[in-house]
Amino acid sequence: MISEKTRARWTPSEDETLVGVIRQHVESGSSLTAAFAAAAELLPGRSAAACGFRWNTELKNHYTLPVQPRRGRRQKRREAAGNQASAPADSAALTKGLAKTPQLPAALSQLLDAVPKVQVLFANLAQELTSYRDRVKAVEKENKALRQRIAALEALGDAAAQADLETLYRLLQRARQMNLTTHAPEGAVVYERLDSERNTNIG
Repeated sequence: MISEKTRARWTPSEDETLVGVIRQHVESGSSLTAAFAAAAELLPGRSAAACGFRWNTELKNHYTLPVQPRRGRRQKRREAAGNQASAPADSAALTKGLAKTPQLPAALSQLLDAVPKVQVLFANLAQELTSYRDRVKAVEKENKALRQRIAALEALGDAAAQADLETLYRLLQRARQMNLTTHAPEGAVVYERLDSERNTNIG
């Protein structure tokens, strides 16, 4: 038997209470079913079904909820099943995309591994360059010493030749004084030639 309260028309106060409870539940992420049950506890004589009927038939078109009502369990199940079905395809697409992606990390790792070898190579080249410079300096020093020695030998050779020429000149002069070359025209010619060369060297 339906009570008189159930048959009574909804008052504006009851509508405001029902709408307020629905708003609170929707904003907190709760479902409309829970909102109808909570409203029934605040409205004596109104059941959860009556609250839902009042909302869906009268109030829903006159009020806008801040957010969409929470989806039901069946819809969640369908979405979860769809996500599970699409997961293998997404995983395969991701794997395929990764296979096409250049192996940048591997190349970078190889480059980093080659850095110590390059450093050792540069160090060896620098050491060889330093050794080559030292050898060049040593060769230049030896060349300078050889040039000085050659100059000294040339000077010594000139002095020795000059000394030999002086000795021969003195001998010929002594022979002339001793009249050994009086009857030897060739000797006189030799003497005159040596005398001329001597004067030229002295000059």
